Amino acid sequence: MGRQKPGKPRRPRVPRQYTLRELNPPGSAYEEWFQVQPGMDVDKINDTNLSADAIDLMRRVATLGPLYKNAMPRAAITLDWLIDTGELPVMGPAGTGTMIPIGEMAERWRGASHEDVRESIHRLHAVGALLIEDNDEYDVSFIRMVAKRPAAPGETWHFDGGEDVVVAQTCVPAGMWEDIPADVAGTVIFMRSRRSQLQTPDPDEYGKHDGVNGPDHARELFAAAEASGYVDYKGCDVCPTGHLCTREDQ
Repeated sequence: MGRQKPGKPRRPRVPRQYTLRELNPPGSAYEEWFQVQPGMDVDKINDTNLSADAIDLMRRVATLGPLYKNAMPRAAITLDWLIDTGELPVMGPAGTGTMIPIGEMAERWRGASHEDVRESIHRLHAVGALLIEDNDEYDVSFIRMVAKRPAAPGETWHFDGGEDVVVAQTCVPAGMWEDIPADVAGTVIFMRSRRSQLQTPDPDEYGKHDGVNGPDHARELFAAAEASGYVDYKGCDVCPTGHLCTREDQ
């Protein structure tokens, strides 16, 4: 028998890298997202009709947007405020907390500036190496370090200390953000999340979320979300029942 010619080597398959948004981090800090317009000029955000707090928020969104590929959670704003305090509240195993001074982090990073540390922390957040958790009872937020993030939407988040959080099977249709307004897309996520837990989306609950002006506004957003078709969108046959598909080859 003659020798067979070696076949053409296969190109190794690179696993898809899901965005933080697609991996649907747990907690209320990830229920609202900002869709950032690329190329926003921070220096031109100075509308005299806006309050100082509104201008501050817009400037933070414009500055941080590129670090999050122009789709950032409310958690990113909370993280930025925490960085401004000069100390980061990090929650450890068994509920133990530690305050980490930003100055010490800068020293450990060979003289990095405060802004260098800020950018590095946000980049870690953007890839899911750490998450923000709100404690609504005490009106505080803290950082939780992620031991292992999910490889795909619907899988488990693993945190330092051994505590796991299983996120409901609710991911995001790939084209939704280009088809409908950001506030309607955020409402789709909320409604899908509640339905996946066999709960009825409550306009009174959603009306209290940032960017939603009460139950009547929530009902209007619910109606727009339903009309978009994305609330019940299943994507493809391989998706579990009630699972919003993120496959690019739908």
